[in-house]
Amino acid sequence: MNLFIQLLLNGVVAGSVYALVAVGFALIFGATSHFHIAHAAVFSGAGYLAVIATQNLGLPGGVAAAVGLILAVLLGVALVRFLYTPLGRRGGQGFVLFLVSLGALVVVDNLFTINLGARPAQLSLGGWFHRAIPMGSWSMTVGQVALVAITVVAFTALLLVLTKTRAGKLITAYSGNPEFVEIVGRRPQRVLVLVYAAGSLFAALAGLYVAADTGMQPGLGETFFIISIMAVFIGGIGSVTGAFIAAMALGVLQNVLLMRIDAEWTLPVIFVLFLVLITVSPAGLSGLKLTSRRRPA
Repeated sequence: MNLFIQLLLNGVVAGSVYALVAVGFALIFGATSHFHIAHAAVFSGAGYLAVIATQNLGLPGGVAAAVGLILAVLLGVALVRFLYTPLGRRGGQGFVLFLVSLGALVVVDNLFTINLGARPAQLSLGGWFHRAIPMGSWSMTVGQVALVAITVVAFTALLLVLTKTRAGKLITAYSGNPEFVEIVGRRPQRVLVLVYAAGSLFAALAGLYVAADTGMQPGLGETFFIISIMAVFIGGIGSVTGAFIAAMALGVLQNVLLMRIDAEWTLPVIFVLFLVLITVSPAGLSGLKLTSRRRPA
């Protein structure tokens, strides 16, 4: 029982990372229908940029983390402002934007690898980050508790913004009809930038935690992105709440499976379960609910 509880806690931590990436992507994809795979570059970029700020500029860990967070958000904004929008004006849509996003991911990842090498780039935030907090027979580090708290607060704040503020209502309006935003006197481009900035903020928070915890390394952004994408599809396309719940569930499942199978098999098992679910219900869990409601008594 003690092992199960500890794995459950570890799963909540892993799920928090997945949730941050998934919610950010769900927000962007729900509003634009653009498969923004460079979201993974924003994730890894936050960690790498923070490490560069400490190594090259000599900034303290906390300040470097703030710098990495801001620059990663600006990276997400720059992608939509200088790549996606100009291409969209020239008729580039769908697969073209996906290829451009993929190219941006490859370029950004390689630039960081050239600068920092292939070894894990560790962001040092001080001894407090890895200090254990005893919880009876279980424990979590201060950094893990902070991550879970930040994830819950950030997600709750996003829901409040989307449902209670004018900016959130504009994002919702943009998702259904971008032209309507212009009709009510707002520039769609500004709403689009806001969407990418908010989505990038979530991915950047996750990337900073990973860089401080285990270190950022090449390909890590893509790994977390793939798992988070599964959460987005399971939770229902465009649903930030569904993405959050599914991501937390995947994190818990991945860790609880360690009671029965070796660590290298947990991800393949999750992939198989994902494929089965999507085959049965391409709309994810929301599709299952819809099907059950339509089923005659």
